[in-house]
Amino acid sequence: MSKEKGGRILYLSRLKALACIAVVVLHSFYAANAYAKTSAQHAVMLSVRNACMWAVPCFVMATGALLLDSRRELGYKKLFLKLILKMAAALVIFTFLFALFDAVFIAEKVTADIFTVTKDNILYGTGWRHMWYLYLMIALYLMMPLYKAVTAKNDKSLVIYACIVFFAFLSLRPMLETLAGRQTAFYICAYSIYPLFVFMGYMLHGRLVKLPLWVYLACAAIGLTGVVILTVKGIGNEDKTLDQLLGSYSFPLTVLMSAGIFGAFTFCKNERIPVIDTVSAELEKCSFGIYLLHMAVLKYIFAVMRINPFEKGGVITVIIIALVSLVISYAAVRLFKLIPFKLIFKGSKQE
Repeated sequence: MSKEKGGRILYLSRLKALACIAVVVLHSFYAANAYAKTSAQHAVMLSVRNACMWAVPCFVMATGALLLDSRRELGYKKLFLKLILKMAAALVIFTFLFALFDAVFIAEKVTADIFTVTKDNILYGTGWRHMWYLYLMIALYLMMPLYKAVTAKNDKSLVIYACIVFFAFLSLRPMLETLAGRQTAFYICAYSIYPLFVFMGYMLHGRLVKLPLWVYLACAAIGLTGVVILTVKGIGNEDKTLDQLLGSYSFPLTVLMSAGIFGAFTFCKNERIPVIDTVSAELEKCSFGIYLLHMAVLKYIFAVMRINPFEKGGVITVIIIALVSLVISYAAVRLFKLIPFKLIFKGSKQE
């Protein structure tokens, strides 16, 4: 397992940094797709977007790899006062800030209704679409003590069994139902695909299933190739079945691609690469803030400035927009982290 002296796991740091970039690219190309006119433009925008769908599953797998480790303690105090509180606070604060953004830049009118809008957006998830991730993390954290009870037994067959059952019922079953247009009577008592990613991350991180590197690379290549081919095939098709499948993290090809990428990263050698690991560490530390803020940058570019990338360079412009969004979001998070909150609060207490 690749670790630095400070306890940072090198391959997870690199993976999360790359996933952070992939999320920004995903949303940039998906937002730009609204301006696409030709089938070729739609194909490129959606192919890149769908090819980056591995990012969130890999973030969730990294969470499983870290929190389900039997050597890591996760008491209720840490669970509620650190992990869940962080997500809940971010949900409230940023839902309000995004509502304020819409009022100032879109509606161009700020009223007292913004507090009601914020409340409804928090309760019903009607705010900015990328905020769904915060609800997901709160749900996973709440379930983590139960998940850890499974891995605490150090029974690898139990973890593998859980992954197989979750894959069958939370990935294959939804795909088959979508293709058939009918629901089956069989189900498993789990709400979404994400528990699979949690246990899969723990399984791959702990090498409970020992497979050679080429198998993971093949899984990633097959998943990526299949997703791109199906994306192109679905362009201009009135039947939206393919779009529905490709837009879901439970799609088997997306699961395969995500597992392949995560598994391949576990083979990283225990050797620090100065530039790569310095950048990775920075992006990893700021990834949560970047995730929250980059959508504001993209919305300002596409919805307020109304920049049409296909009038100003096409794909290259979208790449530049993604890079600008990443840099601005990172800079904002880094500046925020420089604020000495502890000193401020300490000073206020002394007064």
